[in-house]
Amino acid sequence: MHKRSTKTGSLAFYFLILILSCIHPIYPHEMYLQHTVTLIVAVILFYITIKNNLSDNAFLLITGFMVFHIIGARWIYSFTPYDQWIKSLTGLSINSYFGFQRNQYDRLVHFLFGFMMLIPIREFYNKCLNYTGRIAILLAFLSILSMSMVYEVFEWSISIFLSPADAEAYNGQQGDYWDAQKDMAMALLGAIMMILLLQLGRKRTEID
Repeated sequence: MHKRSTKTGSLAFYFLILILSCIHPIYPHEMYLQHTVTLIVAVILFYITIKNNLSDNAFLLITGFMVFHIIGARWIYSFTPYDQWIKSLTGLSINSYFGFQRNQYDRLVHFLFGFMMLIPIREFYNKCLNYTGRIAILLAFLSILSMSMVYEVFEWSISIFLSPADAEAYNGQQGDYWDAQKDMAMALLGAIMMILLLQLGRKRTEID
């Protein structure tokens, strides 16, 4: 059984970032709506910490992904100033270099969902449901796709009860009618890349 110190420290950091992000909110209504997911995951992380039934690496991946979500919730994704941050550090404008016409932070987070959450979900199937090897990876991959779809449907259902302006602010479509499909595609790409990295690591281990 692993010690809980890493999980406890990560959970404390999680809540610290959450609290700091809520100070003087820029878009309070939309931010608190985004944090519905944040609080649900916080309960799950607290339960995992008590049960200590996932590895530290899996726990850190979940926490790390949620930090990206908390940052996005602070600026409701569409206005996350990632380009200004990168430009201040490197002098390079990502948006100008790639010719982006929209804020791409939401695309990044959807990609990270597939990339960072595949290992924790695989471990859940392995440790909690006793699926191993390729079956566990396949189930984790399919879960990523399913959860992405369910989240997009959730976003759509929420928007039904919001004004057009609030719905746009929450969903972050930025005028792109194919936003949901592109978001799911980014999660798909992230999961595929993580699977390829796992396969590469396994082959290297076999060679060594």
